[in-house]
Amino acid sequence: MSDYHNKQASAAADQLRVPLSSSFADAMHQVLSAKGWFSLPVHMLSGMTALCFRLSVHRQLHPDSATAYNWAAEHAVAADLIGMIASQGAGFNFSPTFPLYQKQAIAAIRQSLEQGTGVVCWKDRFVVITRCDDERRLFYYKELNSAAEHELPYEQLGRNETPYWYLQGYERQIRKEPLQVIRESLIQAVYKAEVHDLMLPKAQYACGLQAYEAMQEALTGHTCGAAGAYDTLVYYAYSKKDAAAYTREASLYWPELEEPANHYAALSAVYDELAAEASRYAAQAELLGSNASRRLVPLIREAGCIETAAIQSIRLLLREPIENRFQDVGLR
Repeated sequence: MSDYHNKQASAAADQLRVPLSSSFADAMHQVLSAKGWFSLPVHMLSGMTALCFRLSVHRQLHPDSATAYNWAAEHAVAADLIGMIASQGAGFNFSPTFPLYQKQAIAAIRQSLEQGTGVVCWKDRFVVITRCDDERRLFYYKELNSAAEHELPYEQLGRNETPYWYLQGYERQIRKEPLQVIRESLIQAVYKAEVHDLMLPKAQYACGLQAYEAMQEALTGHTCGAAGAYDTLVYYAYSKKDAAAYTREASLYWPELEEPANHYAALSAVYDELAAEASRYAAQAELLGSNASRRLVPLIREAGCIETAAIQSIRLLLREPIENRFQDVGLR
């Protein structure tokens, strides 16, 4: 890539660390590293939990692509993969039973904080609740990559701009062998690539490798907005960067991973180009036009071919355990 592309891609990828685009893996890492339960970099957590291997997109590339997935199921598996004993709560804040769940959630968060463990919470983005003040009935939370604390009154917990509430807390850790974790995370990568998320209607969303065709259709059909396309591509550029760093480091434990690691390194490079190209049009309010499509579609097609090859190479390495699961590759 040119120096211009390198600079643009780097700037685009850095945007993922701002609060509005923070991933669940970032929030989880903040809690576990502060507790001393996870000492590796965030890309290792993102890979070991298989969170970086998820790919789901709205068919018009709406910005919610980054957070449109089954939180309860995927985050429970993420914790389980690294041996974390976790509990979580989720729902809609317009539900008649929400006040009861809110009361229970407040008590659970306070108990976790008393034990010195932060809690991951959804507040229109994933944040970490770090402490509370019972006298003022306040929680304090941090947006990721920011030292500033924000106040959250107890009675406002779960009352977000979006209608969802969610939290995940952690109790203790069961030690697992790194190679065991790596193997299972890669099996989950195959599962995420090949199986549609049951929570997402297929008419509106595409998952895994099918997402590449959906992205191409949205761009060639001029049915996606510039801002949504930018947010989606930049988010996944960061995810693929994590996948590349993870598989490269995991190959130190398992040398046979060199081929998948090479594929993910190539995939990350293409996504960097995608993020740089998308940044050209990010300020536009209207739908992306033919010029953007001509630039982006070939890169998306190339990324799809590379990721397909990466998944095939993982399938070959882990063919026996995968085949033993028959049609339920994601079985835990």
